[in-house]
Amino acid sequence: MAGSDTGIERIDTWRVRVPLATPIVLGHMVIAHREFVVVRVRTRDGVDGVAYSLTRDAPLDLVLTEYVGPRILGCDALDTASVRDELVRATVSLGAVGLVGRAMSLLDICLWDIKGRIAGLPVWRLLGGFRSAAPMGLVAPYASGDEADEAYAERLVALAGRGYQNLKLYPMADPEAMRRRLAAIRARIGWDIGLVVDMAWSFRSAADAIAAVRSWEEFRLLWVEDPFPADEWRAIKALSDAVITPIAVGDEVSVPATMERLIGERAVDVVRLDATSIGGFTGFASIREQAARAGLIISPHAYGEIHRHCVHGWPGVTPIEIFPPVSPTWGASRFFTQELELPAGRLEIDAPTEPGLGLQVDWAAVDQLADRHTSTDRGGLSRDISD
Repeated sequence: MAGSDTGIERIDTWRVRVPLATPIVLGHMVIAHREFVVVRVRTRDGVDGVAYSLTRDAPLDLVLTEYVGPRILGCDALDTASVRDELVRATVSLGAVGLVGRAMSLLDICLWDIKGRIAGLPVWRLLGGFRSAAPMGLVAPYASGDEADEAYAERLVALAGRGYQNLKLYPMADPEAMRRRLAAIRARIGWDIGLVVDMAWSFRSAADAIAAVRSWEEFRLLWVEDPFPADEWRAIKALSDAVITPIAVGDEVSVPATMERLIGERAVDVVRLDATSIGGFTGFASIREQAARAGLIISPHAYGEIHRHCVHGWPGVTPIEIFPPVSPTWGASRFFTQELELPAGRLEIDAPTEPGLGLQVDWAAVDQLADRHTSTDRGGLSRDISD
């Protein structure tokens, strides 16, 4: 337990839903809106730590305020290791995975934010302070259903011209159609820009995956991402062993043992990690160390405002992954007052200098967009907005 200054006094969550003008089709998923949770942890002396993530339409906000959050009220916000241990012990009946793991991850991020604010240092310096400038990777705009390959390629040329060296593409249902699109992109964009194809777990068999990825090898992809769910390690390894294109896996994983298995089996070439699901910065650090010992690249998943601290803080973690500024397919720009993008004429972005995470939240926008606001403190649970 903490003294009167840094004890955890209150936890607030807001569920924010942002409709998308055009639904996104990712493999077998259709996304018509983005739903986020915004989390704020407050200490007794009024220092706030903030985090956010997608909910994937699960009641993550309620898990935070009704199940996980109350268990750390009064704990010392600066002692992240002890808070983690307390949560693991308190949630053993459900396990620190899934929604519980995601909730714990967000709380850990909030506590690191508080640490940085109190220390007067950005989180990346607390993590190790590896580099003061870092490259950025851009999730390329989604192509419309009837957009010609050449027209889409031309849009990517404009992005590359702004300094983005790595572009992530989403797959087409037909691998041959994807091959034609990659050919059109390389013809227009050249070979100096790195391309990633995110399969969004849409392959059905190792044989199908091997055939498709081999047909794309001439385009020298940086990697193919998430061909299968991360726990299907045998299929992932079969693919990785059969192709020359690097294979990356790990988005959305909340089970550290899953990533440890992939690394131990040498089933992946690139380890994708997400602090908002794998255990916050504390969990990210543990898997990063194992991946680094294995000589693997670590690539963080989205949430650039959070993961930039991992990229700036640790060696072997790159790049900062972002969506285009004011992206119609992301939505977080609706409640942040800053957007990450490369400065004009630069290939890297400078590390933040603000204490903590440096998240600039528009709280008025959060309140306006939220359809549920819950909080927990020593007085119990309250709901300011009920759906």
